[in-house]
Amino acid sequence: MKPITVNQYIPHDELETLLPHKGKMFLLSRVTQHDVFEHTITSEYDITPDCIFYEETLDGVPSWAGFEFMAQGISALTGITNKTLGRKPRPGFLLSVVDFMASVPLLKNGTTIKMNVKEDYRADDVYRYNCALYAHRGDAEPAATAKITVMETDDVRELFGEKQ
Repeated sequence: MKPITVNQYIPHDELETLLPHKGKMFLLSRVTQHDVFEHTITSEYDITPDCIFYEETLDGVPSWAGFEFMAQGISALTGITNKTLGRKPRPGFLLSVVDFMASVPLLKNGTTIKMNVKEDYRADDVYRYNCALYAHRGDAEPAATAKITVMETDDVRELFGEKQ
């Protein structure tokens, strides 16, 4: 099967075709870098009051929600990988978030956060990623980090033992 070329920069509208998330639960504004063979991605999100995690009293998003931005970066990488390699999309599930650490309490309204994700473990359909979230696009040090483990499956019903 011949790989399909996918641009490095992927805007919001194109990303919506690669991820299962919709509406307010779609938490990526763009992808700026990805490598399906090195299993890395850099994505960004513009913090606005439209974000599902936005808290008006704080004028921003609590940093604990950072794991979801990172997880959607993983989902984008999976979608890009499947498209690039000509595979059909597979449902994925977040299995765990460990070692989550945040050095800031808040992701401020009007800022662009950046997420770097790199796969560091793979066994069958389970993958673990080292993730870093930067509170501002140009920051040198991450505002939050985590290790996120996900699983993909070909058949959700079989996974949960449902009869067809």
